[in-house]
Amino acid sequence: MFDIFLTSLQNITFPRKDGSQDNLAKHLVINVMTSGTIDKCTNVANKYGSYCVSFANDKFTMGNMHVFSNDFYGIGFTKTGTILDGLTLGVDVLFLDADQVFFKNPLPYLLAREADILVSGDCHNHGDATPMERLPPINNNIGFVYFRPTAMVTRAVYNWAMWLANIARSGGKPWDQTTFAGAIEWVSGEVSVRHMSMAMLHPDLFPYLCMGHCGCDLRGVPYFHNGKLPPKRGDGTCEPELMKEWYNYHMPCAGDMNFKGQLMQDYADMYMKVIGPINSKSAPMQVLT
Repeated sequence: MFDIFLTSLQNITFPRKDGSQDNLAKHLVINVMTSGTIDKCTNVANKYGSYCVSFANDKFTMGNMHVFSNDFYGIGFTKTGTILDGLTLGVDVLFLDADQVFFKNPLPYLLAREADILVSGDCHNHGDATPMERLPPINNNIGFVYFRPTAMVTRAVYNWAMWLANIARSGGKPWDQTTFAGAIEWVSGEVSVRHMSMAMLHPDLFPYLCMGHCGCDLRGVPYFHNGKLPPKRGDGTCEPELMKEWYNYHMPCAGDMNFKGQLMQDYADMYMKVIGPINSKSAPMQVLT
């Protein structure tokens, strides 16, 4: 699964200011959670120009981190710590789960939005161009979240991390997914959209498997209504009109890591069969440095 994810990012290329080729994998920092695996991570990452950092702890076990295990809940602490590391350095942070594949460069789209925080979400017809104080009242998915490095965004992520810690101290289950929206909206509600804003990304552009096998269809769907969940066609592929808009496909709700990896490869192959080469539909991106 990990190699498929890194290959996917490596395939998203763009020109540097000097005309040489760059790719997203070279800007990836990989969070390592299990003890004794940093060398293995580095050996793989070096092939792609990525970097590994260790958040390892003996409490994390090897193998699949099954949903609702202690390891699973521990991910939230390494996730918020990683995001804060980036924000406090003053850089934009795009946090990604590794169980997804990319077809187009998402950065031009994200940078064209004005909101300070952008997160993927369920199949629902809403806008993402206008900065908002709250997210739409549907499920978000924090396997794809973009943060701008502002003081209020940093405060909101600290608030999220502290909430998780307080839940754990009280004997509860600190799930990062279910606490994310409440944590950031608590801050935005205090300071108003003028000082911290958010938006939920269009789900037809950033789909994930919990929606279904072919993402989200918003054609003909009234504003602020749930979208349609199209099935695969008879040949086992998704409709080209939907697929050509996809930036990625994320694989939560898909079982263990081996099954996720197979799905990721299947979707990359389907995209190349139906649409064409990976990255061929990416918008131009101007790199300043």
